[in-house]
Amino acid sequence: MQAPAAIDGDGRDVIERDAVASERRARTAEEAVEVYEVERTASAIATGGYHMVALQFPDEMLADSTLVAEQLQARVSAQIFVLADTSYGSCCVDEVAAQHYHADLVVHYGRTCLSLTSQLPVLYVFGREHVDASDVAKQAEQELKGKKVVVVGDVPYMHMLDEIARHIKAEHVAVARIPVQNHVYTPAQQNSSHIAPGRLWSELAGPASDYSMLYIGEESPTLTNLLVTMRFQSAYSYQPSLKQLRLESSKVNRHLGQRYHMVQRVKDANVIGIVAGTLAATKYRQVLESLKQLMRSHGRKFYVFVVGKLNVAKLANFPEIEAYVLVACPETSLVDSKEFYQPVVTPYELLLSLSHTREWSGEYMTDFHELLQALDEERLADGSVEDEPHYSLITGTLKQTRRYYSQEQPNEQAASSDVTVRCKNTEIAQYMGSAGAEYLLNRSFRGLGHDGEQHDIEPMLAEDGLSGIASKYE
Repeated sequence: MQAPAAIDGDGRDVIERDAVASERRARTAEEAVEVYEVERTASAIATGGYHMVALQFPDEMLADSTLVAEQLQARVSAQIFVLADTSYGSCCVDEVAAQHYHADLVVHYGRTCLSLTSQLPVLYVFGREHVDASDVAKQAEQELKGKKVVVVGDVPYMHMLDEIARHIKAEHVAVARIPVQNHVYTPAQQNSSHIAPGRLWSELAGPASDYSMLYIGEESPTLTNLLVTMRFQSAYSYQPSLKQLRLESSKVNRHLGQRYHMVQRVKDANVIGIVAGTLAATKYRQVLESLKQLMRSHGRKFYVFVVGKLNVAKLANFPEIEAYVLVACPETSLVDSKEFYQPVVTPYELLLSLSHTREWSGEYMTDFHELLQALDEERLADGSVEDEPHYSLITGTLKQTRRYYSQEQPNEQAASSDVTVRCKNTEIAQYMGSAGAEYLLNRSFRGLGHDGEQHDIEPMLAEDGLSGIASKYE
């Protein structure tokens, strides 16, 4: 197992690290117009009457950003600007950064999780990568002969799926479509019937378990999300860069085994951190509130964190947290947390670990709309119950979960003011039930003046300190 990433040091590894240049896809203006669909984008901007347009590029496409912006600006009267580093994952539309500049449209380039936005219209430009359809059909002929097949592609290859489907010889061939591929999506299009984010499976003549999936694209979070959420009979992936077909079924079982281990670790946790990994995906606020209610009903102590892009060093600052649940888009929520000091799970995995009515079955859920329904069902079925001791598969012993909230479910205002009371010894933790205060009091060093026999130290008045920059204070 790989060792956890270092959270301190002299910075030598950063200084000596080789710089990785962005992958430049368009060398000339003509290539930029074709690869980045400049004409279609300009037409959508003019038709919609947009005035401030934000262009969002992933890191690997930033080298072409200025070229694309120049070509667009020459074709429209709207103000075009390029977003800098995204607040969270580059697959999500960064509505927060776009609103800082009063944008009324975001053009998102490259790979995307296809999460629906909640405030700003968005136009997706996937790019147009080519793949040899005849080579795909030739390699898949023996594996897919006589089977029902659904062709799924990573977003740069969506324009090639129909051609690939025509070359494949199988009992029935369906194509997974993306409804927001060719038009501007606006949040007003959402209604009570729920526009499903991601892909549509309407061409399937039966359940997904009757089909074998043929995925066109490189190994990515998109493939991982499809493998764990869709119950296909079998799954194959074709990597255009290697021109290689690969069976993915064994990878699914190994990945689900790792996720099940983390579910068991969360079941033993008393203090859980909720990490907000998106501020744009629809329904994320409702998911946050539902998770809070779920943990209060089971007596778990929770803290909410907004840390931007997730990494080991940020979460290592909170050693009192025993597990984290990441509320993010379907693709970025599946974090490989082997480098983290505590497990990082999805909201559905948290539900499985706390529920008295649900058991692990291998089924998976990452869509916020489906998750909210499951959380509502859990609330109605389970209510607020006392947790009985359970057998821990991690420690091999019976474990009694500590309850930080009573069945009366205290409000958040009372819970959030825990550490405002000053008491002697451990009374602050016993009286207020603060997990953070209890962890602090159990440490051998709790700060200057608090590590000896002196417990009644008078508070000191805050005074004005030095000001300026680090190299020269005044």
